[in-house]
Amino acid sequence: MNSPELDSPKSIPESPTPPRSKARWSLTQEAFDRLLGSLSVDRDEAGARYEIIRRKLVRFFECRAVEDSEDHADETINRVARRIYEGQRVDNVTGYCYGVARLVLMEVIKDRERAPIGLDEAPGVLRQKVVDATDSEPRMKCFDECLESLPPESRQLIIDYYQEERRAKIELRQQLADQLRIPVNALRIRAHRIRMSLERCISTCMQAPADV
Repeated sequence: MNSPELDSPKSIPESPTPPRSKARWSLTQEAFDRLLGSLSVDRDEAGARYEIIRRKLVRFFECRAVEDSEDHADETINRVARRIYEGQRVDNVTGYCYGVARLVLMEVIKDRERAPIGLDEAPGVLRQKVVDATDSEPRMKCFDECLESLPPESRQLIIDYYQEERRAKIELRQQLADQLRIPVNALRIRAHRIRMSLERCISTCMQAPADV
């Protein structure tokens, strides 16, 4: 759900598109209209209140170092809109949104805990983190192919993230976080997601039938 920013209270958002999330329910124009109606009978005022709530939700997830904070904020609003559309009475929409946001946050934390940590304890740079010297040549080849397939910005970030050792590593990661204007913890989460994507790609590559 990528909502346009309001330049003034007279600018009213259209029904947003669904966020990239696990939710199977798609927000419709009718459901979005009901959400706005629960904020105010005046559509201009409702649109302004909607944007304020969305910005607060984005900040809620950002303060907790959650990556894709806008997507999670939109997922929160989608769930609230669905409850209202299905007949749930919500007297305090802002407070209700925060309650749903906390549930979404718990799901994010659980997903992190379920995600495999990988080979973080192994020494060395990225290649040594994902594959080691005893791995087969096909796996090494898959590593190179999967690394090359990453978006350029993700590829550079993950390579930079695993450079250096000990104190130099800490300082480098702080510099990377400063360049991206995000907390170090958010940088760690972002690098972890890229690495998990890389490892899944390698696993898929290894399972693919060999060319005849």
